Amino acid sequence: MNDSEKLILLGTHATSIHSVIFDPKARTLKRGVSTDDLAAQPSWLIRHPQHPELIFSNGWVDNKLIIYRLSSSDGKLEQLAEANTGGEGPTHFAILPDGSEIVVAHYRSGSVTVLPLRDDGLFAASLPTQDRIYKGNYSPKKHWRQEAAHMHQIVLHNGEILIPDLGSNKVYRFKWDSQAKKLNLLDEIEDGFQDGDGPRHLVVHPSGSHLYVLNEVAGALTVHTLPASGPSRLVKRYTMLPPNDDGRRRETGGAEIVLLPPTKPDGRMLLIASNRDSPNDEDTLALFSVSQTDGEDVIRTNEGWLGGVGKHLRAVEQDPSGRYVLVAARDTGRIVVFERSGDDGLQLSEVARLEGVESVVVPLWI
Repeated sequence: MNDSEKLILLGTHATSIHSVIFDPKARTLKRGVSTDDLAAQPSWLIRHPQHPELIFSNGWVDNKLIIYRLSSSDGKLEQLAEANTGGEGPTHFAILPDGSEIVVAHYRSGSVTVLPLRDDGLFAASLPTQDRIYKGNYSPKKHWRQEAAHMHQIVLHNGEILIPDLGSNKVYRFKWDSQAKKLNLLDEIEDGFQDGDGPRHLVVHPSGSHLYVLNEVAGALTVHTLPASGPSRLVKRYTMLPPNDDGRRRETGGAEIVLLPPTKPDGRMLLIASNRDSPNDEDTLALFSVSQTDGEDVIRTNEGWLGGVGKHLRAVEQDPSGRYVLVAARDTGRIVVFERSGDDGLQLSEVARLEGVESVVVPLWI
């Protein structure tokens, strides 16, 4: 790889983790290597905060977490360790900033578990003890996708652990007690969620004042306050679906949400939420503009939506600079890298694309 090239790992709904190499100077995107015959559905990838050569992946089908070492500049992975997650369908996970624990959200069992890590980044236990397995407060819902709790994401924010639960129609606020080694429930955010919304993923405003929730089932973006104490309240609600998609002929609506920094000191941030499984020929990205200083100031951009990538837009992630965004269409087998453009950085212009990369559901910029 040359100095300008950027390595990206791609988790999948298959049994492989692929790599691709993006060169912003040459405006090219090319295949790297594939690590094959892995545990089924390595569908989420993260790096260890203190040991960046360590890559954590899930084996969604077999309820595993696996640690790999990034062993080459083109993305080859070497397996080092694995652990049972203590739940079913480990979907999303994050490592606490001090590297002491990894917190795992499970879709199928609707639980969250906390696994200890050693100082070298590897697992300190092969599975969590029962006191490290937590269930939320689920009550029966009308929508068929909400027949049980479905914990879907782990977001670390200001000492808290935020967890959207698609099945329970709420967002949990937890805090890890490092002395007692216990996860404590602080609050449950429920205001503004409608029957069948299904909160899947969220991002927090840099000020910490508000959170933005992608509701998978309804295809809706909801904006909520995030007070230091006391109840959260709904501020705004938007459909993520374009005008030619009424949302009635679909099983799922949204997949991923990212918040990109401004491109100039007095500029606005770009909020991107992906739609999937539209009845139309292709899915779209929904684009919103967000104030740096006022978390309630959220408006749709002039374009509003962006298509052209393909079907089942599940993978959306920005590079560390916030200048580029990779979007993958799982069912089309296409990957596209966009660059922020326009005077305000609120537009996306295609830089490079790559065909024939199968089953991609998550990118990790290295």
